[in-house]
Amino acid sequence: MNNNNSKLHIKNIIFIFILLAGDIAAYFVSLILAYNTRILTDSFMSAAPFAFLLEYLATGLWWIPVIFILMLAYRNLYTLKKPFWHESRRLLLSCFMTFLVVFSIVSLGKLSNFVSRLFLIFLFVYLMIFVTLFRYILKTKVLNRKFFAENIVIIGYSNYLDHVKHSILHENGLCFYAAGVVLTDNCKYTGSQKILGHISDIESIIKKYNITSAVVIKNEVDKSFEKILNNLQINLNKLLIVLDSQGIGFSNTEAVQLLYTGLNYIQINNNFKSLLNSIIKRLCDIILSIILLPFLLILIGFIAVLIKSTSKGPVFYGHKRVGRYGKEFKVLKFRSMYQDADVRLKEILANDEEIRKEWNTYYKLKNDPRITKVGRFLRKSSLDELPQIFNVLKGEMSFVGPRPVLQDELDKYYKELSSYYYMVHPGITGLWQISGRNELNYEMRVAKDSWYVLNWSIWLDIVILFKTPGAVFQKKGAY
Repeated sequence: MNNNNSKLHIKNIIFIFILLAGDIAAYFVSLILAYNTRILTDSFMSAAPFAFLLEYLATGLWWIPVIFILMLAYRNLYTLKKPFWHESRRLLLSCFMTFLVVFSIVSLGKLSNFVSRLFLIFLFVYLMIFVTLFRYILKTKVLNRKFFAENIVIIGYSNYLDHVKHSILHENGLCFYAAGVVLTDNCKYTGSQKILGHISDIESIIKKYNITSAVVIKNEVDKSFEKILNNLQINLNKLLIVLDSQGIGFSNTEAVQLLYTGLNYIQINNNFKSLLNSIIKRLCDIILSIILLPFLLILIGFIAVLIKSTSKGPVFYGHKRVGRYGKEFKVLKFRSMYQDADVRLKEILANDEEIRKEWNTYYKLKNDPRITKVGRFLRKSSLDELPQIFNVLKGEMSFVGPRPVLQDELDKYYKELSSYYYMVHPGITGLWQISGRNELNYEMRVAKDSWYVLNWSIWLDIVILFKTPGAVFQKKGAY
């Protein structure tokens, strides 16, 4: 065990040095780009010309990368292994905090003669981009190798092991390698992982397979299992406990310990109940709409001409959907169907049982005869949803949220989970959009919408927005 831990320490040291080299490289790339951007601004700025040499900025301002590295270390970004989007949030906050510290030093220390404030702004904008990009490349191309991975065992009941294994190992940022599974029940395991034994033999399994960490799945913790968990925590470097509670939002939780009684509890916060969060989300929608609208108006105009010239009927189509608090509104889309679409749908549903079954399952048809040629392209590329930016400006929708649905869909599929849907504005994009879209059955869609509401944060919206272009270009599940 000691020899195994020594190897792990060496691997961790190499791991830290690679991350450190990547962060330093990201800083100097940002420095060069900020320097050239600041020089370019001289051509349209009336201020004094930028007279600093690149060599001076690289050596004379040595204390800036030192503060930056110390800030990352303070935030445990060299030792804490988290999924990429969790880590990137910490990275961006660390960059911002470093900027505040550096800017304060320059302002309070009256160092503006030695460094340009505008240069610092450019530097940290580039740094936020490149430190995240370099980390992503290192985590997915270099540090995800088996050499750096911690040897883990997955402990739990048989029917949930493979799902947890896939979820844990799919995240490159966690850097785990699964030696196998340990069962806590007597049911037959039919999954793909190697069975190492039963929970009663866990101590010998740890020694035999050089296990350094464990993932434990448990829906109930009795006294005997609690004793095993305590022993695991003492003997292993890391213990991940997976709670089989899909209906609880753990993203907005805080673990609290009462020192006097030793009581532990988890506080779950409802972020949508916060007035401040609602105001911030609405402001983000308005600001993003104002930024995008000048560019989108040109594209909307071009598509409108294309639709009008290829088929009869209006350019836009508004169909009723349920919004926040159950209030109905018209979702705007480009018309992608023929004028007699409803008649065509009734005919095909009446005459084709397979298509009727597909419609009842997804409320959509993969090869829909009602859709025009232009409309098919618009749907594949999701461009048919561009007019929904006007719904966002009106406050009827948000950029990110659950998929807008009919009241019948809420009654039939959401049922008691409709209360989650009513809490938020429907979104142009959301978890459904980036998770397979029409390839998901309705039960999974409802689960995605409920999970979004339970785990909502501004950062979650940012992550979904960043992932949306990739989902649109891949056209996965789009029809």
